Amino acid sequence: MRSNLDWFRHAFAYECGAIVLRTLCTLAVADTALGSASAFSLFSSFTVFLLTLTHTKVFDYFLWRSTGSLAKTGKVRLLHCVSYELAGAALSIPLTLWLLDFNLTQALWREALIFVVFLLYTYLYNYGYDYFFPVTHAKTYSQNN
Repeated sequence: MRSNLDWFRHAFAYECGAIVLRTLCTLAVADTALGSASAFSLFSSFTVFLLTLTHTKVFDYFLWRSTGSLAKTGKVRLLHCVSYELAGAALSIPLTLWLLDFNLTQALWREALIFVVFLLYTYLYNYGYDYFFPVTHAKTYSQNN
């Protein structure tokens, strides 16, 4: 299992790229000022940062418990991405309606665009992160926490 510092690095680096993508998706869907879209992206990134820390750790815990390994096949990575994006949508749509004053159609279009963009981003980010920062040991979950 990864250390808490590694979990933090993973989530922080992910959200740095996500701020840019979220801002671009917001601007693409509605006539919103760059400042409003950027501020919203920063706020939602903080919220999603907490989701990232939690989701990835919980996902890896259940993967470890069910398989005894943290090796991720393409299907497991896809499951990780989809479950993460669905949880993110559950947080993001109400925030979009409230903070950006979008109507429901705009919020759903924004979320659909973000869902597609972030599925690709999340898959590629996690693949690259695992490549550059592999888990090099096979300690049990209880020994590492």
